[in-house]
Amino acid sequence: MKKVLFMFMAALVTVSAANAQDSKAEKAAAKAAEKALKAEIKEANKTLKKAMQILNAEGGDINEANTYIGQAMENKHTASDPDTWYTAGKIQEKFYNKENEKMYLKQPYNEDLFFDALSKMFTYFQKCDELESQPNAKGKVVYKYRNADAELLHGIRPNLVSGGVTYFNKDNNEKAYQLFSQYIESASAPLLEKYDFANTDSFLTVVSYYASLAGMKMEKYDLALKYIDRALDDPEVGEQAMRYKCMSYAAMGDTLTWIENLKKGVERYPAEEYFYSNLISYYSTHDKDVELIAFADEMIEKTGLPIFSFVKGFVAQNAKDYDNAIKFYKDVIEKDPNYTGAYRNLAICYCQMAQDKSDSVSNLNIKSKEYKAGMEEVKDWYRLALPLYEKLRTLDDGSDPDVKMAWQSGLYTCYYMLNMGKEFEEIEKLMGM
Repeated sequence: MKKVLFMFMAALVTVSAANAQDSKAEKAAAKAAEKALKAEIKEANKTLKKAMQILNAEGGDINEANTYIGQAMENKHTASDPDTWYTAGKIQEKFYNKENEKMYLKQPYNEDLFFDALSKMFTYFQKCDELESQPNAKGKVVYKYRNADAELLHGIRPNLVSGGVTYFNKDNNEKAYQLFSQYIESASAPLLEKYDFANTDSFLTVVSYYASLAGMKMEKYDLALKYIDRALDDPEVGEQAMRYKCMSYAAMGDTLTWIENLKKGVERYPAEEYFYSNLISYYSTHDKDVELIAFADEMIEKTGLPIFSFVKGFVAQNAKDYDNAIKFYKDVIEKDPNYTGAYRNLAICYCQMAQDKSDSVSNLNIKSKEYKAGMEEVKDWYRLALPLYEKLRTLDDGSDPDVKMAWQSGLYTCYYMLNMGKEFEEIEKLMGM
């Protein structure tokens, strides 16, 4: 029993000694890690201070300062220090001012370096402000750089647009979009909040439009849509911006949103063909006549535009409901006496009714009263179509070859069916027959 107890006590002593050794080793490792961490932080701060010293030194090598600050921005110990990003911004200011001076003196300058420095200044100074906005150990927010940085960026902010336009005209849409985007985003940046650009900068809508156009040219439709709504209310570019919004959703394959925005486009710009023609085309090609008629009725009530009566006539004509088609086309002509499409389609309706009547009596004896009466009715329909084609001829300004083809073939048929020899010969000659 004593032997067993002795062995147990010996084991306890061994375990205690091992634990003591482990504890000592852990303390040593922790102390070494702490020492290493302090060395890392010291070295990181040393790099930052080196960049600051070179920046502030007269005749300092700005490229060398830029190398050091690049290391500081990537180092986890200095990346969260507002001084790092302020210094980075001031270094870019040096590059910017150097190229700006060359420009002013009409000397060759590096355009890419100039606008790159401009862009980075906005990025770095805003990052500095973001870090400064975080409460310190005492729970207070202390701004060391905000006023100076805000004043600087306020003065150079218009050059973001200049840069965007420069690259846009060179078809470098990626860089153009970047600079336009910075201009737009900076309007609501906390650093520049005292200038209230979001409410006072009337140029934001136009820049938003060009940013969207740059996005479309890159076929990056998510970028095209990012700022497009800002441009919709602009009196100069709003209608085109609405088009780009519709085109972007169409390109993305989002049919429902495309249709929704086409309808909004019709409501905003009822006279613009792009919106209603795309809607009409969609409904027609997808056999959605009920939806098309409902849309036309809604637009007739809202706008009174003849195009929507024309649409109803077109749907009725396709359904061979010529009586209603004629009614709607006459309504169009009453509203717009120069509406070429209404004259053409109304004449076609009469000609089709003439053809249908001709077909219905074709099996009758040509000497019978029924046949003769039927053929006289055929001529009556052509007599109704004739002045419409003649009117269409007078309205033809040569801009649409389909209009010319319509009145030439229409008159050819009418003159032939009505035995108008002289006129028929004239139209044959005109058509080169």
